[in-house]
Amino acid sequence: MEPSIIKGQVVRDASMKRYTSMRVGGRVAYLLYPEDEEDVTAAVAWFRDKDHPFRFLGNGTNVIVADEGMKGGVIRITRIRHLSFVRTGGSTLVEASGGLPLASLIREACDRGLSGLEKLYGIPGTVGGAIKMNAGSFAASISDSLRSMRLTNRNGSISSVDRKDVEFGYRTSSIGTGQSILSAVFELTDADPALIKAEMERVWHERLEKHPMDLPSAGSIFKNKNGNPSWKYVDQAGLRGLRIGGACISEKHPNFIVNTGNATASDVVGLIDAAKKGVREALGVVLEEEVEMWGFDGR
Repeated sequence: MEPSIIKGQVVRDASMKRYTSMRVGGRVAYLLYPEDEEDVTAAVAWFRDKDHPFRFLGNGTNVIVADEGMKGGVIRITRIRHLSFVRTGGSTLVEASGGLPLASLIREACDRGLSGLEKLYGIPGTVGGAIKMNAGSFAASISDSLRSMRLTNRNGSISSVDRKDVEFGYRTSSIGTGQSILSAVFELTDADPALIKAEMERVWHERLEKHPMDLPSAGSIFKNKNGNPSWKYVDQAGLRGLRIGGACISEKHPNFIVNTGNATASDVVGLIDAAKKGVREALGVVLEEEVEMWGFDGR
């Protein structure tokens, strides 16, 4: 029965190093790639029937998986691709699948002269993942343009939800860990494509200048605190460049932990804990992780 769990691909004994941007983590018994919403429901039903735990995963850009891996498996929605545009009054409603890369959505919107998401250009990951953590940059958040979503959960049921019925905060939302965003609708406004592209290029070059893009990472590790960027606390505590094994607090941007080539998940989490302790002892500030950690006891 297992080869026909879903219409899409089934990967057995999958190493999560391949599916997370930090390039660390152990294995899961099953990684499923649904082809459509019906396939997602079938995948959920199969895991539930087998009494296997599972998680939903996008591009894995904000996730650290334990070296021991995870029980059960993962449903990865990145092969469900859909993008449509509907003109309404003075704006355009854009529907994008949750597994679509956020950058792809922004580039297509730019080509059509649609503004509202360009300040988020360069944020890695999928549309769904960005919404779930309310990704943002340069004083803009993805929830600013969001109008509605289609969600599924660990029961496999699918529901439509308006933006007003979801709570969004700084790098957080009320969308639960057991939910996945199948698609989302954004309202974007008309603008000169050349101006949108110029803003995208400005944002991208600033990221290249400030962020360690040449080594694997999970993006920003800590949420900003007390209205201040967390990297300043890490820096003030003298932790820039601190290493544990193959993991290093970036010299370029100390709110990034980079994999220098042979890091383990234990190295990364050990460095997170060391940074939190160092900042707390030096400055009295308690940092909170922005990244998700899967498979670790007590986290």
